Amino acid sequence: MESLASGFARVDKTRDAHLFVQYLDLIHSLPFFRECKTRSYERLHLSPGDSVLEIGCGNGVDAKNLAEITGATGDVVGIDISITMLNTARKNIKTTSVSPEFMLCDGHHLAFPDDTFHAVRSDRVIQHTRDPFAVIKEIARVTRPGGRVVVFEPDWGTFSLWPEDPEISRKILDFWCDSIPSGRVGRLLYGAYSDAGLVDICVEPMTLTVTDLAIARKIFDLDTMFFKASQRGIVQKEMVERWEKELVRADLQRQLFSSLTFFLMTGKKI
Repeated sequence: MESLASGFARVDKTRDAHLFVQYLDLIHSLPFFRECKTRSYERLHLSPGDSVLEIGCGNGVDAKNLAEITGATGDVVGIDISITMLNTARKNIKTTSVSPEFMLCDGHHLAFPDDTFHAVRSDRVIQHTRDPFAVIKEIARVTRPGGRVVVFEPDWGTFSLWPEDPEISRKILDFWCDSIPSGRVGRLLYGAYSDAGLVDICVEPMTLTVTDLAIARKIFDLDTMFFKASQRGIVQKEMVERWEKELVRADLQRQLFSSLTFFLMTGKKI
């Protein structure tokens, strides 16, 4: 069973890559993420004719939106390491008037010359990389002087799920965070921006709260979380089942609460 939270680094090798496409469609449908995306577009300070790089373009929705902002004279490029995602992105823009370009590329090694883009954006992608500092340096390298870098990432170390079971909750949540290549990337981004020489760094924490268990299961992939935790021997299966029953009870009584904090980072290249 592949995790929707940690499996984006190997989408094409999973049994059902389409599940990851569906997951992105769900994310794009939620008001919290729509608001976060709108803010990230604004932080890029784009003008018609600008060139923009979208790191990890996924289903292509963000690249399409950026292309609408930069207009017919703009140049938007979306990259991804998944052929499945690139094919989905190309399909999604066939019926639109904008035409961003999509290409297979790894964020650790961007296939562009120095100082290519007016702006670079990445949305929940760097958590799936092993070396966020190296990726941010690459992003800064291809950004033009005066250009902006905007990154939106979660910090899975902030993930909460209540009611808690003191005996097992923290073990499961820590295991989940550690199963993501860079699960605590949110707290690293300021250092990575500074290390890459970016200035005017702005940090905006944005917290997603979910009080419906059915939605929490989908967004946070709770079923896979619980299955893998018991499968790996982090906790006993019976203990996981006990916690799940408590969550179901709380949900029925409208008491369930879950949250995850994201960080919207903005910086400028000098």
